[in-house]
Amino acid sequence: MTSDTWQELSGDYSLKMGDAPSSCVKTLALSELLIEEPCRAYLEWLKEHIGSPSLSVASSMLVKRVAYLLVAPILSAMTYYDKGIKVELDQCRLFHPNASAAGTAFPFMALSDVQVTAPEVGKRDAWRAEVVRQLFVESLSPIIKRLAAAGSVSKAILWENVMARINPVYVHHEAQEGEQWRRMQDDFHFITIGSSGEQFGMRRNPLSSFTELDAEHRITGRSKRLTCCLYYQMAPEYCLKCPKP
Repeated sequence: MTSDTWQELSGDYSLKMGDAPSSCVKTLALSELLIEEPCRAYLEWLKEHIGSPSLSVASSMLVKRVAYLLVAPILSAMTYYDKGIKVELDQCRLFHPNASAAGTAFPFMALSDVQVTAPEVGKRDAWRAEVVRQLFVESLSPIIKRLAAAGSVSKAILWENVMARINPVYVHHEAQEGEQWRRMQDDFHFITIGSSGEQFGMRRNPLSSFTELDAEHRITGRSKRLTCCLYYQMAPEYCLKCPKP
């Protein structure tokens, strides 16, 4: 991966290579979210730190943030640059700078190491399937399972939070045309509709329910959510796609 590519990805998704800054108020390896006690302890801390009224809301907000920091950049690299980014959870560290200086109480992420792959000629479909499998089976699905249990929150809510971070990666802009646009459509279809549950380590694809056909009969993310992410419980407003109002 070229330095320009990494600079663009890291700039878009607030990623950092190397160690978390020493001045942080809190750090946590993503692998610790798979362990009951440290996961619950972090959620309790995060609940207070972001002003959440419950562990359910904290879990929901955390999955949104992890999807932004982990899922969106990996899928962006896959679709826009034909690069596969593979990371181990113990190489991904959430870190919280001082909230007033950082502009947010939510975490950022530092990566101590990454492995980068590219598809062989004529074998992109198989390569893509492996990139998606590694991302979900080895990383995100286990995190969602643990956070759903720790926060007593529906997995459907958490998966729709993930979809909320995937969909913007594949929103069509006028400058995107030709081969790039076809690849975007094909990758989005594969992730949301074309993949079986095995690609996610589950019985069925957890994202397929959160799609619909647009006016041109293309698969897209739903214009209104099916589930509520619970954001309204910690803010004086609802998300724009919330089903409650």
